[in-house]
Amino acid sequence: MKITDIPGLGSYGVFIDDLDLANISDDEWLEIGKLHLNKLVTIIRNVNVEWPVLSPMCLQWGNSRYNIRYNILKKYPGKTFTQCTKLALEDSPEIEQVDKVRLVMLSRMQETDPVTKKNIMRVSGRRDKNGNPLGMFAEGELLWHSNESGTISFTPGVALLGAKNVVGSATGFITTPDYYESVSESFRSELDEMILVHNFTPGRINPGLRGEQDEIMHANMCPEDGAEIPLVITSPGGIKGLHYSINTISHIKGMTPEESQKVFDEIDSGLFVDKYIYDHWYKNDNDLLLFDNSITLHRRLGDIKDRLCYRVQQDYTKIQDRYWQPYDKEPYMTEYNKVTEDYKKVLELT
Repeated sequence: MKITDIPGLGSYGVFIDDLDLANISDDEWLEIGKLHLNKLVTIIRNVNVEWPVLSPMCLQWGNSRYNIRYNILKKYPGKTFTQCTKLALEDSPEIEQVDKVRLVMLSRMQETDPVTKKNIMRVSGRRDKNGNPLGMFAEGELLWHSNESGTISFTPGVALLGAKNVVGSATGFITTPDYYESVSESFRSELDEMILVHNFTPGRINPGLRGEQDEIMHANMCPEDGAEIPLVITSPGGIKGLHYSINTISHIKGMTPEESQKVFDEIDSGLFVDKYIYDHWYKNDNDLLLFDNSITLHRRLGDIKDRLCYRVQQDYTKIQDRYWQPYDKEPYMTEYNKVTEDYKKVLELT
């Protein structure tokens, strides 16, 4: 196994090459997980296993977490997610129309392993014979974003396997901790106190897509407008940076949109620079990209029409000493604890 630094991303990011995932021990994999928490972005090039093996490996680090699933089960108590999906496909009046649209689309975006019967989310521009999208984030480039960005209980980690036809496209990353540490002490203190207000705006992450696809974006990114989330948080690895999810940010609490934009312009001028950015242009299929979703942003570039990736979202509870608390001020700490405890109960997590 060879570990080297990724160019860009400031002090963060590593490549791992020559790793035999088919024969790695559980202890070795857990050590890679702990390295990943400290590096924010880990790219394992040319992995030698496919998603039915990789998906449970990622879940050795923590639980699968999807806020869409939680919100559906919370809304329809006593039903499983499979039952809700079945009712949506049957056009049952038991499921609200907006949830029918979301559940039907999500059912198309799932791929099922014929042996294990486990599901995984496709990220693809492919469509079925009727023109329905078969993957999350369908056509086109994606602007800088983090998943579930406008929810206080957002999932902290993502694993993305570039499965087929990814050459000619890129997944890009930007890390925020080095920028946060680089600003003046007075401005850093101001950032520490800022609360961002999030709202969903159609097309802000994926310009040109509308209709049903926007319903998935709405449910995934910011299901409730006016969500308040501190700007400065701590990652699962204990690294402080910005939860600067520009795809859903509306304004800074207590400031007008105009005042807020002046602050955003100042942040943007220092953050969105080459030394903090790395775009991973795929040279082959089967690269596994593991990335932080708390203080790291990602994007998609290039030709993705026939591209197929698989995505897992998870937390890191199994490689942390205690359950992750991203916030350091009230009422956000208490609200996060309340929501995550309910999240665990609803999804039957340990």
